[in-house]
Order: sequence, then structure tokens, then C-alpha cells
Amino acid sequence: MEPKKKIIIVEDNDLYRAALQDLISAQETLEVVAETDSGEEALKIIKQFPADLVLLDLRLPEKSGYDILPELSKSTVAKILVLSILESDHNIRAAFEAGADGYCFKDASSQEILHAISSVLVGIRYVSQKTLSHPGERRAEQRQTCDYKIVWAYFNKDLLVSARVLNCSRGGCYFETPQHITTGSTVSIRLDRSAIGSQGDTAGSVRSNAVAEVKWCDKRNNQYGVGAKYYFQG
Repeated sequence: MEPKKKIIIVEDNDLYRAALQDLISAQETLEVVAETDSGEEALKIIKQFPADLVLLDLRLPEKSGYDILPELSKSTVAKILVLSILESDHNIRAAFEAGADGYCFKDASSQEILHAISSVLVGIRYVSQKTLSHPGERRAEQRQTCDYKIVWAYFNKDLLVSARVLNCSRGGCYFETPQHITTGSTVSIRLDRSAIGSQGDTAGSVRSNAVAEVKWCDKRNNQYGVGAKYYFQG
């Protein structure tokens, strides 16, 4: 039996990092040998733990992924797969120019992330296809119009803010809310239990207790329109 491929995770979102660890640990051929939420620490860890692949977030505190990419690529033989919410061609091109071997969007399915990992490990350059964007969607996806009350909060925050979902799909939803939400933030979304049953079967298409990444947030009259993408869709 071949030895497992060793992976280092560099990601400052605790929830997403834990989800990556669980995903990788469930694979017979992969294992996480180290993880950190700091770009500065990543430069030290890569010298302490020999690895086959580094999963690197670009938006890190103090030293960003872009800051450490050139040094990482020079100081290790490990491949580097960027995992980011940034989808522009400029961001992708800049990452490859700095030393990345692959670029995968964070809101990709677990299957796509594993495919990206396996591709980069064997030397294939991987780039995700564009996903949910504003004002249109570039990934074909069945969306259902709905009108359903929810509450949301920044992840690990107690304050719940009322909102209304206007359309949704298996991978994400669009909702309106009176409070601005920071693009790129992680939010928890819950069904408003007091409204369950009032919308017939519509509630079945809205995920309860979901965790999502905010892709965009625009002011629209007295409300904010928000596009959110669920983490790790199968």
C-alpha cells in the first residue's frame, strides 16, 4: 500500500479549516500533517513538516497568501493549491505567477476540492470554473423562487438578524436583510421556525442551520440583497 499523501492546511477560518481536516481525514490516501491560521507560521511549519501539498488561503492576517506564495514555492517541493473565495481572472493569474500550482474556489463541492487536490498532486494545473457571481450566475444551477423567513448571524455570534429568502438552490441562496453583511464573511443561516408550514413545501428547499460564505452584498432601497454560497456541497 502506498504511503498517504501529506497535506498542510493554511486557513484562518476555523470552521472551514476544520471542515477541510474532516474531508481529508476521511480519504484513505490523504492525511493532514499540520495546520495553521497564519501566513507567518506557515513559513515555519513547511520547514518542520515535509508535505506533498499545501492548501493555502489567500486572505490571511498579517502576511497574506500572496505575500508568502513566492517564498513557499521556493522553500518546499510540495505542490501549492490555493483555496479562495476570490474568483476574478486577475486574482487567479496573480496566484499562479506567485508560485501556485492550482486554484480552487472555496464554495466548490467536496468532490471538486478532492479532484483539485488529486490533480495538483500528480502535476496537473487545476483551476475552478467560475461559480456564483453578481449580477448573474455563471454556473448552471436550478434555482427555485421562494419567499421564506430566516434569521442569520456572523458565525459564532449570538445576534440574529431577520431576513427573507427570495430564491435558493442546492448550493446557495439569495436573501434580503436590513443589515449590511461583509463580503467574504462566514454566516450561519437558520429557518425562522415560527414561519414553518406557512409556505407549504417551499421550506424544503431552504437549508436550516446552514453555514455559508457571503459572495456579495448590495444595497437595494431599504434592504441589502445578499448572495450566499453554502460550504461543501455534494
